[in-house]
Amino acid sequence: MISVEQAIALIQQHSKRLSSKKVSVADALGCVLSENAISPISLPPFDQSAMDGYAVRFSDTGKQIKIIGEVAAGKVFPKKLQSGEAVRIFTGASVPVGTDTVIMQERILIENGNLLLQDPNLKKGANIRKAASQIKKGKIALSKGTIITPGGIGYLTAMGIKTINVFAPSRITIIITGSELRKPGEKLKNGEIYESNSFTLNSALQSIHLKSQKTITVKDNEAAVFNAIKKAIATSDLVLVTGGISVGDYDFTGSSLKKIGVKNIFYKIKQKPGKPIFFGKHNKTLIFGLPGNPAAVLSCFYEYVYPSLRIMQGRNDVFLKKLNLPMANDYNKKAGLSFFLKGKISDKAVVPLEGQESYILSSFALADCLIYLPSVAENIKTGDLVEVHLLPNN
Repeated sequence: MISVEQAIALIQQHSKRLSSKKVSVADALGCVLSENAISPISLPPFDQSAMDGYAVRFSDTGKQIKIIGEVAAGKVFPKKLQSGEAVRIFTGASVPVGTDTVIMQERILIENGNLLLQDPNLKKGANIRKAASQIKKGKIALSKGTIITPGGIGYLTAMGIKTINVFAPSRITIIITGSELRKPGEKLKNGEIYESNSFTLNSALQSIHLKSQKTITVKDNEAAVFNAIKKAIATSDLVLVTGGISVGDYDFTGSSLKKIGVKNIFYKIKQKPGKPIFFGKHNKTLIFGLPGNPAAVLSCFYEYVYPSLRIMQGRNDVFLKKLNLPMANDYNKKAGLSFFLKGKISDKAVVPLEGQESYILSSFALADCLIYLPSVAENIKTGDLVEVHLLPNN
C-alpha cells in the first residue's frame, strides 16, 4: 500500500493533457482553450448608442435642433447630419455620421418638432459605445489556457466565432460489475440491490462538464469482465471500473487487468474509505479500478479521478478547492490510515456527518466537502484546524 500523497503524485505523473480539438463554441462550456482565440471583428463594430435618446452634435448645446428622422438597432441613417440637426436613436443603433453625442430622452425638451438640449452635465461623446472599445479586430480575445465559462461563450459568439480549439474532452467509459445489481424500477429478488454507482459517477462527471461515452454493467463473470474492460481500453482515454477489485472468488477486475497487460502503477492506498483502489495504464489509456461500495466510489472519484481528468482537460486548477477550518466537534481516530470524512460547513467550522461507512450515501447527499485527516492524525479535538476539500457545485 502507498500513501495518499504518493498516489496523488503518481496520478499527476501519468495523467497528460489530451490533444487539441475543434468544437462548437455552444458546446465548449468547461473546456480549456488549446490556442488563442482571435477576434475576427472589432467589438462594437461601429459607434453604438448606449441608450434610447437623440444623436446630436455636442457643439449644438443650447441651440434649437431640428429632428430629421430616426434610426433603430440594425439600421444605418442614410445621410451625414449637419449642424442643427438631430436624429431619434435607439439602444444598440449605429450613431449617424456627423453626430458625436447621444443625449438621454429624459433630458430634452421638444417644441414644434425642434429639440432643445437641457442637460448641463452633458459631455461630448456621452452615451456612445465607441467602435472597438471592447476589442479590436485581430486582437487576442481569450488566451490559451482560458476556461470557457457562460460569459466566455457569450463573448466569443458576440464576435461571430462559431468554433474554437480546446483540449479534447476525455473519452470516458464506466464499467459497473456485480451480479447482484438491478436497475432502479426493476423488482428486487432476495439478495439483490439497486445499482447506483453509474448514476453517481455520471453525475459527478457532469458537474465538471464531462460525460461518459458509454456505461456498461456486467455480471461477475470472468470472461464478461475481461471483454468489457478490453473493449473499453481500446476506445477510451480513461476507464472507470467499479467493484471486483479485491481478491474474492468473484472479483475479476484485477485478474482481467493483468491478463490485458495493464501496467499496475499502484494498488491499495492507506486510506478510509476506498483502500482497494487500482490505478494503471495501457498505452495512453488510464484505468481506475474503484471499490464497489458507493461512498468509497465517490470519495475516490473526487480525490483521484477528478484531478486526473482535470489534467487531461488542460486545467491548472486540478484539485478540489481547499480550506483550513476548525472541527465543530471531537473525532476519534488512530494513526495509520488517512481518512476522508463527509462533512458540512457551518458557522465557519466543519461538521463530520453521521454515517461515514463506505456503503452509506445518505451522508454524501448532504455533504458539501470532504474532511481530510492524514495518516498521522489522531483524536481530533473541537476547534482543531483540519484540511477541507470543497465538493464541486456546492
